[in-house]
Amino acid sequence: MNPLQHIVEPEYLLLTWQPADEQAPARTRRVVAEIRPLPEGHAVFRYLRGTPDFAAAEHAGFRGFPAFPLDQEETRQGVLEALMRRLPPRNREDFAEYLAQHRLPHPFNHSDLALLGYTGARLPSDGFALVPVFPDNTYPCDYLMEVAGLRHVIGSDVASIRDGDPVSFEMDAENPVDQDALAVVHQGRRIGYVNRTLRQTFRRWLSGHIVQARVERQNGKPERPLVFIRVSVT
Repeated sequence: MNPLQHIVEPEYLLLTWQPADEQAPARTRRVVAEIRPLPEGHAVFRYLRGTPDFAAAEHAGFRGFPAFPLDQEETRQGVLEALMRRLPPRNREDFAEYLAQHRLPHPFNHSDLALLGYTGARLPSDGFALVPVFPDNTYPCDYLMEVAGLRHVIGSDVASIRDGDPVSFEMDAENPVDQDALAVVHQGRRIGYVNRTLRQTFRRWLSGHIVQARVERQNGKPERPLVFIRVSVT
């Protein structure tokens, strides 16, 4: 396992949510909150009320993140501690294995904010995930990203995808759902998309930097495959 070499501290994190029900008519991942760092290792959590994504999430059944009351404007106490409970403790014996799954070095000598952002802090029991927002002009930067929408684009047909295969990115202006979609291309075939929450970051990377990406690993079930790509920006 070759860990990511260039870990960049996020400027802040976005909390995303999508319905856990596979049969839900609309499972678009929505941005519902932000987590911004404060001095001395603390953070503030704010719901992004008034945004189109938040309204769409509420319409789809979003009722707040369990640790943070939906009726509070912001939360400043115990924010990172609550989010870190979604990850194995750093002192657990298998923590190095957990880091390896996300291609992170051990020991991980970066902040909890970075650890949450680079792992996504996903749980199988809910639809929440964290996405890092990286500061401008902080390069080189490495990141491991799941290909979004894989099953909707190619189903379970991943036989031709191999670890180490290069991938590229292209705009999909004809996408019926999102005209700003950024497709992931493997051997001339679109296999999925960049997470819409990361799209602005990727555009910035692609507009003025060298971006190399390749398939890093695959897992999931035969009927629900997952493909992760390793992105390096210089």
